[in-house]
This record gives sequence, structure tokens and C-alpha cells, in this order.
Amino acid sequence: MSLSISICRYRLLFKHPFGTAHGLREGTDALFIRMGESGFVGYGEVTLPPYLKESISGAVEVLNSIVAKQAWNGERLLEALDNLPELNERTNGCRAGLHTALIDLLAKQRQLPAGKLLDINKRKSPITLMTLGISPINQVALKLNELPMSGALKLKAGDAEGAARIRLIGQLDQRRLFIDGNQGLNSVLEAKTLVQGIDPERILGFEQPFGQDGDGKNVELSRDLGIDVFADESIQNMGELEEKASQFTGVNLKLMKCGGLDRAKAMADRARSKGLKVMLGSMSESSLGCTAMAQLAGGADIVDLDGPWLIKNDPFSGIAMEHGRLIVPNGPGIGANLRAELEFSPICA
Repeated sequence: MSLSISICRYRLLFKHPFGTAHGLREGTDALFIRMGESGFVGYGEVTLPPYLKESISGAVEVLNSIVAKQAWNGERLLEALDNLPELNERTNGCRAGLHTALIDLLAKQRQLPAGKLLDINKRKSPITLMTLGISPINQVALKLNELPMSGALKLKAGDAEGAARIRLIGQLDQRRLFIDGNQGLNSVLEAKTLVQGIDPERILGFEQPFGQDGDGKNVELSRDLGIDVFADESIQNMGELEEKASQFTGVNLKLMKCGGLDRAKAMADRARSKGLKVMLGSMSESSLGCTAMAQLAGGADIVDLDGPWLIKNDPFSGIAMEHGRLIVPNGPGIGANLRAELEFSPICA
């Protein structure tokens, strides 16, 4: 039986406007992919914030082109992913969605958890993060109260109120703090000022404080504060990992940026071999994308997969949080289940 592929455009909406150094947004455009074969169904997700060059419309064009090539089956399409010209460094989100759907489908066919199919070994329980975006000081307490318990808090920075907001959060909540600059900081001094007055033991680390042309500053920041500095935008593929590993002590891997669970796993393995800490992040995906990435959690130091707790119209269920620990479903497939009525349109060859 040939593989059927259908898609659903969707707009994931935040509970509150979400602010980063890139700007403020109400939600994120997404594309859900559904694959059917031999009575089994697999799902994948493409979620793309507006600051990325890849678009949902572009992903639909790519999928149409791939489906038109031939009548695929799941195994054949999975084997072909790295040989299709439509899938390149400009379409990593689309490849990630396709790969997730295929892994979900094939793992269900074999009655295996996706982690088994990907040969992922669970070794440790990572520190979990919940995120507070850039927002007015008077909204901080409300947003803190809405978040579940986690191992630490991730705080977006890069605005004029950043230092005051971080100090206030440090007073209101006793969790450790992880600062995400989103390339919005200009100097080591500015980064250090952000956490001035906070017990150094509470600072879990910084993520991409400077633009990619300022990667050399990360070593100084890490040394001066005695903390880890994680790459995000600076390391998005294996080549950049090889080139820039010495400028960071950790790397944040995101499914939409690296292009699939297979590539994320390969980068995580290589990062650990180079002495870097591994963090798993997201682009505000639903429970589908975050549960897929959580398959790698057993090999990560930090997990930042909080999209399901930040959005208000999540059409899937999957990962959960209990007493600050990430709970990953261990049934067949990725472990995410559709819980809403979505309208999927078939892509026909």
C-alpha cells in the first residue's frame, strides 16, 4: 500500500504575547503533516517563527514537489530524505516535519517507541526549563504563577528592563536562572550587569548572548562568571559545530533548525564527544514537535521544551511535567496524540 500524505495549516497562539530580542509575537505559523500507510498514521510538525527564512508556504511547495515524484512508501521516503534536492539547508523545518512523521509512522508499524527505532539510550534526567519572555515588569508575577514547577527558569533578555526583571524574578522565585540573549546583547559587561546582584550559584548559564560576529566574547563571559554559555543561532548544523565548538561550552539543538531527529541525535553525540553540554530547545512547537524532540532527553543536560505550556490552542497531547521532571510517553511512535479536530488536505501525486 502506498503512502498517503496530507497537511493542515495552523496558527499556534501564545497565552500571552511572547517577547524576545527579535520582537513581540502573538503566535507562530505551523504546518502539521499526516502520513498514512497500512492502517497506521504518523504525524509531523513544521513550526516557523517569522524571523526564519523558511516559510510555511515554502514547505507546502516542497511537499507537493516530493509527493509528485513517485508513489512512495514510508521506508523508501525515509531512505530518500538526504538525496532529495528539495530538502537542503534552506528547508530544514520541512525536513524535520517529514522525518518526524515518518519515524512516528514506522515506529507505530513496528510497535516500538520512536527512541528505540532511532537507537536512543536513556541515561540521565536533564534539568527542565520554563520560559518567561520579555514583558512589562507588572506582568511578571502573573506569568510566573501560570508556569508549572521546573528545574530552572529561562529568562529572555535584550531589552531596557532586562536587568530589573531578572532581579525581580530572582526575588519572587527560588529556581535557578538561565538567561537567553537571543543575540541581543552587545558586550560582556552588559551580560554581566544583567545578573548583577544574583547569587552566582543560581545562574545556570547564558544562551547566545551575542550576535554571531561576537562569538569570541563567549569565552570571556564564561570565564568571568564561571558559567556555561550555550550556542543557538551560531551552531545549527554539524559544520558549524565543528567550526565553533571552542567558543562555547554548550549547544542548544532545535528540531526546526537542524532538520530532523536523526540530525539532532548526531549533533548531540558529536557535541558530547567534544566536551560540550547538550540542551534541547524548540521554536514554540506544539506537544507534537516537543514530544518528538524529547525522545533525545536521556542524553541531554538541559531540556527547554516548554511550548505546550506557553500556547493556548495545542491540538496535540504528549510530554508532561511532574515535580519539575519531564515525563516522556513510552508507547509506540513519537508519543504525541491528536486531541483536536483538524482539517487535513491530501497531497496527491
